[in-house]
Amino acid sequence: MKAAGAPSDLARLHFAAFASIFCVGVWATSFGPALPFLADDMGMSLGAAGLLLTALFGGSIAASGAIFFHLHRINNRELDAAGLALAAGGLVLLGLAGHWSIGLVAAVILGVGDGLIVAAVHGIMATTSDDVPHAMNQLGLFFAVGAIVGPLWSGALLEATGETAWVYAGVGAVAAAATAFTLSVPRPPSAEARGDRAGHAIIRTELLLMAVVLFLYVGAEIGLGSWVSSYAREAADAGIMVAALMTSGYWGALLLGRLVTGRLLADGHRAATVLVIAIAGAGLASAVLALFGGTLAIGAAAAFATGLFFGPIWPVAMGIGSRLSPGTAPAALVTIGNSGGLVFPWLQGLVLASAGPGEGIAVTAALCAAMLVLARVSMVRSASTG
Repeated sequence: MKAAGAPSDLARLHFAAFASIFCVGVWATSFGPALPFLADDMGMSLGAAGLLLTALFGGSIAASGAIFFHLHRINNRELDAAGLALAAGGLVLLGLAGHWSIGLVAAVILGVGDGLIVAAVHGIMATTSDDVPHAMNQLGLFFAVGAIVGPLWSGALLEATGETAWVYAGVGAVAAAATAFTLSVPRPPSAEARGDRAGHAIIRTELLLMAVVLFLYVGAEIGLGSWVSSYAREAADAGIMVAALMTSGYWGALLLGRLVTGRLLADGHRAATVLVIAIAGAGLASAVLALFGGTLAIGAAAAFATGLFFGPIWPVAMGIGSRLSPGTAPAALVTIGNSGGLVFPWLQGLVLASAGPGEGIAVTAALCAAMLVLARVSMVRSASTG
């Protein structure tokens, strides 16, 4: 198949990337309503069920790390399609798993697919776009749309059937369709064709700062998205569908935040300033959620506000960190960023289950405080170096 060149070819390639990241959004957020059901199906406690997220992110960082160190020679289209196919299989197995050991294997397979997809599509957008932060934000928009669909799909089917098999068979079917479409589009140009300016020598302060911000952010975003449903049910006595709607509202706010981000960047606002304001707002909103979320209306509003301020963080940090090396930096940033998913969602679930719902959500606020320090350092350095 020829490489993407004509505008129509590039549009199809970008649409394949958007469809792929949409699928990632769906399965990543389906865990919110589904975790208690998966725990019951597999004979695990709710706190231990967080290990499914750890297994998923373990597979993800192994895959994106492999792209950075070894698989970058393979075209990103093929990596994306392989990731979608693996994810489809992992999703079906996860829904059918009746024991925690099988569930963990399924989560690792899903995670490997996830890591291939996320690194590949960010590589596609970084190497075929002139405005990298804007391109990253476009991916973020489609992830957020999928993230709205995920808890609604999961919550509705679980409310109707109580069976996780139906939830993940449906998502797996969508991933399989996306695989077929991705294989039909032209290949993107290689990183070398775009003149990657840093190669593997990308150990630069700016990139490292953004990598650690993403490490903390992924833990905060996925942790809150995965546990806010359980938090609503325990702290505010919400029903399954109400809790799922609260989760979907959180991800809907993330979408709105990314729409706002696109407007801010188009209007010429500095990316570093947008990042600092977003992190500060998310920290304040998540603190309100932890303290007053026992009242459902306040909790829903605070979760929405947290998602709104979370919106800019991933695309802006990816854009800042990828500017010097669009060919290789995305895989490195995805690998380090997704490593946060190994630890923090699991830790947050343990705190929520053992200490209480408010204490569990307070983990998000603490992660935001750490991100704020790093983002502020990056902002000051950026201003001082022009």
